[in-house]
Amino acid sequence: AADSVLIAASTSTARTPAYVSSPSTRKVPGYEQSAPPAIASPQKQSGSAKDGQSLNFFQRAAAAALDAFEEGFIHNVLERPHALPRTADPALQIAGNFAPVGEQAPVRALPVSGRIPPFINGVYARNGANPCFEPTAGHHLFDGDGMVHAIRIRNGAAESYACRFTETARLSQERAVGKPVFPKTIGELHGHSGIARLALFYARGACGLVDPSHGTGVANAGLVYFNGRLLAMSEDDLPYQVRDTDDHLESVLTEIRLNTRTGESTRRAILPLESQVNLEVGMVNRNMLGRKTRYAYLAVAEPWPKVSGFAKVDLVTGELTKFEYGEGRFGGEPCFVPMDGEHARPGAEDDGYVLSFVRDEAAGTSELLVVNAADMRLEATVQLPSRVPYGFHGTFIGAADLDAQH
Repeated sequence: AADSVLIAASTSTARTPAYVSSPSTRKVPGYEQSAPPAIASPQKQSGSAKDGQSLNFFQRAAAAALDAFEEGFIHNVLERPHALPRTADPALQIAGNFAPVGEQAPVRALPVSGRIPPFINGVYARNGANPCFEPTAGHHLFDGDGMVHAIRIRNGAAESYACRFTETARLSQERAVGKPVFPKTIGELHGHSGIARLALFYARGACGLVDPSHGTGVANAGLVYFNGRLLAMSEDDLPYQVRDTDDHLESVLTEIRLNTRTGESTRRAILPLESQVNLEVGMVNRNMLGRKTRYAYLAVAEPWPKVSGFAKVDLVTGELTKFEYGEGRFGGEPCFVPMDGEHARPGAEDDGYVLSFVRDEAAGTSELLVVNAADMRLEATVQLPSRVPYGFHGTFIGAADLDAQH
């Protein structure tokens, strides 16, 4: 079985949300409304699932000729004069709540009305058809790409919901092309145009423009848990394995080295695997930017998405020291303020203080904490007059810079 990933409740960001492309001249009413805001536009290429730079002269010529044949003869001569039957009309087959949606990153802490029985612990996953691209010709509901929707339920709470395409060999090749190129068994393969489209697909395969050897199915029919694997099924292909990644993805603090001459990169985990902590939004001594640094200060994003403290990480030894805000107290990104030059200890990179807004949810108060960055001890607490919501990034502007601002 091939591998695909479903993220139902992960603490890490996964793939970029999918988009729904519209490469064809046939417009399906309301189709565009089903797509989420575009993150990126697909690169329009000739009808080849390979990188255009890897095609030889013959393949590029064949791709252009076959694209022209598809548009000029199949679409304009064989298909355009004829109305689509109801069973192949995308305006009917994927209308209303049958219309496709984009991928959804995990949404957590879902509102619940009533009471979920506490014995229901697990993930409810459902498969279905969800075309990634707007059809260029006929389309039946069963022709759509497989998408798995999953909701995690635990201890009476709906913890998260997400949906993902099953990354079939067919879908990955069509994404590379930017349009559908595999034949749709029910929606397209009927009459003379169906024969022509099937011949077109085989011609593209013979020219090395598509590769049907890894499967042509859409994996949209159902889900079966078998032999320790969750499998997305369709009748015309091997099953694809999908995974719920709640207990498998972990945040890993990593050093990445890039060889600018060769373009190669290496990764090294700074903390031992058994000591990994979900760390986010880090900061170093800004006087060391552009040079090798030893210490980083990062928010401890636990329980996600709240921040229960921050950690000082020795990037050389992997030693980690936590400063915890306390029960029911949460903050955000730590801000490192280096000691000024007059009072700084020579060579002491961690000579400075860490500032952080903290909210005490039980007391309903907000504070500013000042923590010694060297020994991680609390130096001062500033009581604030009003609530400070959880936020994102910040910076510290010294008095000299304030005086010099325009």
